[in-house]
Order: sequence, then C-alpha cells, then structure tokens
Amino acid sequence: MTDAQEAARLITSAEAVLFDWDGCLAVGGALLPGASSILRALAGRSYILSNNSTDHPRDLVGMLEYCDVLFPVENVLLAGHQTLLCEAARSVTRAINIVAAPQMVALAAELGLMPVQSPDIDTDDVDTLVIMRDTSFSFRKLTSAINAARSCKRIVVSNPDLTHPGSDGFVQPETGALLAAIQACLGDRSPKIEIIGKPSATLFVAALEKASAAPGAAVMIGDNPMTDGAGARAAGIPYVQVHPEGPLTMALLADAVCALTGCNA
Repeated sequence: MTDAQEAARLITSAEAVLFDWDGCLAVGGALLPGASSILRALAGRSYILSNNSTDHPRDLVGMLEYCDVLFPVENVLLAGHQTLLCEAARSVTRAINIVAAPQMVALAAELGLMPVQSPDIDTDDVDTLVIMRDTSFSFRKLTSAINAARSCKRIVVSNPDLTHPGSDGFVQPETGALLAAIQACLGDRSPKIEIIGKPSATLFVAALEKASAAPGAAVMIGDNPMTDGAGARAAGIPYVQVHPEGPLTMALLADAVCALTGCNA
C-alpha cells in the first residue's frame, strides 16, 4: 500500500499501530521528518517493534523525549531485549554463551542469566548460544562463538537482518551478518536456530497482547518488506510500507494522518 490517504484511513481506524524503527521512524539515530507528528497524532495506540538488539527500550524513549514525544517504555518492543526476556523466562539459573553489546550482556546478568563470553571458559555444559548485534565483534569473539555453537544444542538469534539503514546512505552490519559468519564455519554441525525478531511472530504477538487487539484491528508500518511486511502478513496484520526516499515517506504519511486527526504536522 503506497497511497498516503488510503494508508492514513487504515491507520487512523486501527486500534494498534505498530512502527518499525530503523528506516521507518529514524535513520542513524535521528528521527525522520514526520515521525514526531505521527506518533503524537496516534498517542496511546502506537507501538515500536524493532529488530534493534543493542539498545534498551528506555534508550529509544529517551531519544523520543528529546524530540518532545512522550512514549510509554512498555510500548517499545526490541528484539534484543525480548530475546533476553524470553531466555530469562525459560530459566533464571542457566548460563548462556552470548555475543552481544556490553549493555545487553549486563542486562542478561540483571535478568538472572549467567552470560559467558570468554573462550578460556569451558562451555561444554552451556547448551544455548545467544547472538545479538555486537559492534566490537572480532576474530577472537568469532572463534569463541564458533566453538560455543559447535557444542551447544540451540542458537537463539535476536534478528536475522544482515544490515540496517545508516546515515548518509551507508548500511550498518546487523546480527544476521554475525550469524552468517558463524554458520560458515560450522558445516553440518549447526544446532537448532530460533529467531526472535521480525519476521518471526514474537514481537507481533507481544504487541497485540499489550494492545488487546486482534490482528485485523492493527496495522504495521515499516520499510522492510522481508521483515516488517512478511512478519505482519504472517500474523494477519495489514502492512503499510514507507521508505525515506519514497514513494511513500514518513513525512507524507504523517501529513495525511494529521489531516484526518486534526493534529499539527
């Protein structure tokens, strides 16, 4: 769906409006034109569903607050945060091998998990490897992750994205690229892989539960048809595709939504 007025009618009638973050509401950590306006216009009905696996939900809320947008932290569902919540719910006493940013390793410990990162520690008894985006990924960490993957029973991946949009047209490597590097060294010894982020159902189900909304009463707005679009359609949620370079930009969509709701764009 690309027509701004048609999309706006769908969005304003929805009980829950789900937004992607990178490439949809923001690029390179900066909000895109129209993002603030549409979030204010849909206050109380908006949820952010992002494959972000380096930040805590409060980090995004802080960025929005800086732009004068008040957004409830419980309505921010990030793949990394949700991955650790899911693991903590399975067991609060089990160690996990983990590839992740320092903030997420610390969060794992706060949630009662026992994160293991060092290749010098015997990890034969640790049956889970959790993989998230780690901007300090190195040959040493790759070695550790490969050998952890060879001995574990399951790999839990925050999201399958190979890249996400960065500023000035650059792309940033994502979690899926780290997974691909690890898998390339495993041959036929790869254990079971579980994906938490989009297009898997976890984030969509969690948002619908929070909103107490049926799939048909929600709408997903995103820029990636392979994750946002495929995941939404699999969940029975209508999908609106935006892109910073058009044809439907967030600015155009926000203008159309504000025209229907009477807000100031």
